[in-house]
Amino acid sequence: MVLSSPKRWVTGSTPVEGASQTEGSSLGPVRLFVNTPYPILGNLLLILFVGYACLGADTPAAVIDGQVAAVHDGERITLRLADGRRRQIRLLGIRVSTDNRRMAGIARRHLQTLLAGRYVSIDYRALLPSGVILGRVLHGGSDIALRMIQAGLAEVADKRRLEPALLERYLASETLARSKGMGFWQTSR
Repeated sequence: MVLSSPKRWVTGSTPVEGASQTEGSSLGPVRLFVNTPYPILGNLLLILFVGYACLGADTPAAVIDGQVAAVHDGERITLRLADGRRRQIRLLGIRVSTDNRRMAGIARRHLQTLLAGRYVSIDYRALLPSGVILGRVLHGGSDIALRMIQAGLAEVADKRRLEPALLERYLASETLARSKGMGFWQTSR
């Protein structure tokens, strides 16, 4: 039996004029878009909007935690997962030049200093055709790719894969490293 009342229900316990409530129900019908002609469609759109806002466009596909087992060069590491498996990771957003072998070696050693044996989190973004995971490497809240750029040992790459705010931060750091003549940029100054 449906009881009519001069009030309409917006949430389960807040009455609004013109709504009805089912007898025996402690919560009335949940209507977020009370005055729309299609309340179900309105509610669905709201749920989709809130869901998208909560997830965000820059949300990683997954987060992987593990210990750095090896540093291969200035942009690739091997991660040892909790179950003992090993996965190769490529740092998202950077490229280390191999034109200057001496500087490429310095970049590898710098990355080794930052990460060797440490526990890191990987914001997994993509799986490359080679089976290498592409992602942001974080250690102690620090973005390792950003640290490589700030040291002048990497340049910004994969720009289309980076969120706008992160890309802006990376580009600003690269510009500063170039202007100070750090790392790779010391010979091009």
